[in-house]
Amino acid sequence: MISLFGTGERTLHRLTGAIDQIVDRNLAGSVKLADINTRVQSVNARFNRLLAVKSAGRQGVDVDAELAAITAQVDNLTSDLRSYRDVYATPAQRDRLDEILRNLADYKSAVAWVGSMLGIDFASTVSFIEPFGEVFNRVQGELTSIVAETSKDAQGQAAEATRQAERTIRTFLYSAVAVMLGIALLAWLIGRYQQHLRISSEMLRQQVEARTAELRQANDDLAASADVLRQLGDAGLALTASLDLAEVHEALHQHLCGLIPMDAFGVARLSGDGRDIVFEHFVLNGRALPAFSRSARGGTEPAVRAMKLATEVVTVGDDVAAWITDVVGTIDGTQMRAAVWRPLVVSGKVLGLITVQSHDVDAYGPRTLEILRSACAYAAIAIANARSYRDLEATLSELRTAQDKLVQQEKMASLGRLVAGVAHEINTPLGVVLTAAGSLYGGVTDLRDAIAGGRLTRAALEQGIAEWADLATVVERNAVRTAALVKSFSAVAVDQVDSRALETDLSVLLSDVVTLFRPALDRAAIRLDFVVADALVVRTVGESLTDALTRVMANTIDHAFASDQGGHVILSATAASDGGAVITIADNGVGIPADALPHICDPFFTTARGSGHPGLGLHVAFNQVTQRLNGSLVVESTQGQGTRVTLRIPSLDS
Repeated sequence: MISLFGTGERTLHRLTGAIDQIVDRNLAGSVKLADINTRVQSVNARFNRLLAVKSAGRQGVDVDAELAAITAQVDNLTSDLRSYRDVYATPAQRDRLDEILRNLADYKSAVAWVGSMLGIDFASTVSFIEPFGEVFNRVQGELTSIVAETSKDAQGQAAEATRQAERTIRTFLYSAVAVMLGIALLAWLIGRYQQHLRISSEMLRQQVEARTAELRQANDDLAASADVLRQLGDAGLALTASLDLAEVHEALHQHLCGLIPMDAFGVARLSGDGRDIVFEHFVLNGRALPAFSRSARGGTEPAVRAMKLATEVVTVGDDVAAWITDVVGTIDGTQMRAAVWRPLVVSGKVLGLITVQSHDVDAYGPRTLEILRSACAYAAIAIANARSYRDLEATLSELRTAQDKLVQQEKMASLGRLVAGVAHEINTPLGVVLTAAGSLYGGVTDLRDAIAGGRLTRAALEQGIAEWADLATVVERNAVRTAALVKSFSAVAVDQVDSRALETDLSVLLSDVVTLFRPALDRAAIRLDFVVADALVVRTVGESLTDALTRVMANTIDHAFASDQGGHVILSATAASDGGAVITIADNGVGIPADALPHICDPFFTTARGSGHPGLGLHVAFNQVTQRLNGSLVVESTQGQGTRVTLRIPSLDS
């Protein structure tokens, strides 16, 4: 019996030791896992706070140090979670813990990416990190589930060990009925260990419940912070999406209503002379008030202090009530008890201020003020953009007015130059005509007087007739020249009414132009090479193209080569990729001086006015190509190396 009692005691000690081991092991594992879960939420909350502070444009925050600390915390969490997996986790839990470790690794990579992009594109950074809130919710759920499973498993194992102990006790009780003292001692030992088991189980349950409550609170705080960040992000997008100042004010009011408590809201700016603070937008209890001003000279005015010192001013109690009463008088709903005056600052410059006011004296705590500061950072940028756009619109309007005046002045100047050129060109032949006509009139008068006085001789008559014939020839020649000038002047203004685009074979058209100039080319000893593909058809106005080519060819023959020295001209045409054609007239002549090249298409510009050239040839050709044919005419030349004229002719629709 004594041997049986000893064996029973040893068995009981072994069972109770197993129970203690189960309880201690699972208690330690559950506490460690709960601690890891809490630290995971702490890391995420710290990162979200960093984003909120950064969105508010707060200075003095070492973002790189904060990100390095967060990365170090993630590394510690990863190490502790691996240790828990290797020591405490069941085989079924290891796969779930491996997934959590992968999520932490992804989060660490996301933190590193955010660190590189935080100062470049904040809105994209916030949208990139938002999905990790769901990742952390899953991580928390998995960790909480594992803690609960571990606790349940520990309780089950303890219960099974207890049942085994109870079975063993019953066995020894049946075997040692006669040994009452041993039974009593054994019962006392069992009671003591059962009490120890109950105490340990209760401690485990309380600790798990405490950790679970902490995790739940942390999760609630995290969810609230994420919602505030989302609303701030929406507010930033809404504010910066508009350049209308009134729309920016309204959007700011609407978004702040959903973020912080307020019964009055206002946006103000400093007047142009700096004497007044102008409240452009003020809403009291949902009712918009007309714009009003407050003197900027009052030292006790909270708005003045906020703008002049560029600092946030918080007022409570009677000061707030006195200010709003001074603005709107004593009416129902104006008894404000708390107010915040926040300056709008961009690049160190105060643009204005925002005020929010409430009936509740405790409305504006630290968390509410932090939200307001973040919203004001967005608002300052949006208001600065809207005001800049408004100023730009005014400037553009002034520029358009000035441009219209300049265009009108240039039109008048161009008209003056055209009239002067026309008058100069026509006055010369008309002067000759008038002089010749005067001489003719004088000769006829002399003839009449000679006939009347009987002094007319045959020799005098023949001499008079010869002089009159010469004068008539001069009159005719200069009249013809005047008519030619008038015809050239009429070609300066290209008439689009009669333009009809037809399918034109350029090989035929260019061949006709070459035939027209063949005698002049031969007389000047100029060799012409004609290169054009057969059946090169373009839909264009043939008359205008012929006129332009004729004037370019005439200009080349008249100006490109020195007298009696001959030269070489290449006329070529190729198809363009857009369905049109490129026509080139190149020569190896004397070229065009650099100072004259920019003006060769100007009306009445010529380097050979003494030879009777009015300076309209290239100008008319340029107008025909650019206005009637919708193409381009480009002249390239180097003095002493020749000239190239390129005409790009598109295919016209009609």
